[in-house]
Amino acid sequence: MFVPKIVVEWFGLNAELVRNLQSELAVARAERDSLHVQLSVAQNNFEWVRVRVNQLEAERNGLMERAYGIRLPAPEIVSTSKIDLDQQNFSFEDLGDELAKKLGYPTHAGPYQTETN
Repeated sequence: MFVPKIVVEWFGLNAELVRNLQSELAVARAERDSLHVQLSVAQNNFEWVRVRVNQLEAERNGLMERAYGIRLPAPEIVSTSKIDLDQQNFSFEDLGDELAKKLGYPTHAGPYQTETN
């Protein structure tokens, strides 16, 4: 059976192409593995910082309460895996004096407000 020379060349090109793709795949896998290690290190570092900042905020609030008698809510950094997607509507809007009193937070009358108690 006679096989044209061009067909034989096609197979040679394809074998070379496959070898090149295999070497590129090996490089991509090595980079992926390296990135997985870097990601886990970064996540561990972030978790440590998150815990430490939360601890410092709690300590600061404890000292403020002890020194000045002011009870403040402690802000807390939570990891995204613990956030309930339905409760992401957090707002920094003023909750109002009545609700603040009901929750036990101090209220401070501004220059144009009078505190009634």
